[in-house]
Amino acid sequence: MGLEEKLKDKEFRLLYELECAKVALAQRISEIREEKHLRQADLAKKLGVSQQFISQIETGEEKNLTLETMIKIARSLGRGLSISFPKLTGRHASCLKIT
Repeated sequence: MGLEEKLKDKEFRLLYELECAKVALAQRISEIREEKHLRQADLAKKLGVSQQFISQIETGEEKNLTLETMIKIARSLGRGLSISFPKLTGRHASCLKIT
C-alpha cells in the first residue's frame, strides 16, 4: 500500500501530518540558529537547558515541546512565534505551515 492509500485513513493521516510538522519545525529552528551563528550549546545556555535538549528538538526526538518552550526558543533567536488556523483546502492540505 502506497502513501496515497495510507493517507486516506484519518488516523494515519493525522500521525503523518504531526511527524511532518515536527520535522519542519525542527529544521526551521536549526536553520535560524545557524543563521545567527549559534551553536546548539549557545542556544541551550540562553534558554537554561542542556545542549542535548536542543539536539533532541532539532532532530524531532523531543516529544514534549510546549508552546512556552517554542516561544522561548523564538525569543532567544530574535524572532516571534506566529500560529494561525487557516481553512484546510484540498484533499491533502497540510495542517501546519512553518516559516
